[in-house]
Amino acid sequence: MQESSNLLNLSDLHLPEVPSWLPLSWGWWASLLAIVVVLVSIALIVRAKKKRMAPKKTALRLLNPALGHQTPSSAIELVRQAALCYYPREQVAHLTGPDWYAFLDSQVDTPLFMKNEETWQKALYQKQKVENAQELVADCYQWVNTALPPQKRRNLSVGKH
Repeated sequence: MQESSNLLNLSDLHLPEVPSWLPLSWGWWASLLAIVVVLVSIALIVRAKKKRMAPKKTALRLLNPALGHQTPSSAIELVRQAALCYYPREQVAHLTGPDWYAFLDSQVDTPLFMKNEETWQKALYQKQKVENAQELVADCYQWVNTALPPQKRRNLSVGKH
């Protein structure tokens, strides 16, 4: 009988509280901080790349040969504006004629402008239309597509006075 009375004197079981997620230990805070730093870094890199590629993207959209509405003079002006976005103004802005074409050709592997220098001069400064105007515009499109943004330092001293 004594054994049954001892069982009756037992108190109820008290379970401990469930551990809380907070406060986190320092390792979790460090991991969380590292994740935030990585995400912010990726966002800044993507934003910088978008900003760097914006002039090229705009020039390509305006020079699209499929639309066929650009003249050689407006196309070469767009090329100049795009080049000024990526190259130092002091080395590009003063270039004209053969110096300008030599600079453009020095930035790509396949020359596009010096071989057509005479045609370019006719297209830019004469009232008659040249027969291969769309080919000249396509050359501008190809130059913007391959030369911008500059991948490595090329010879920028072409035509320097």
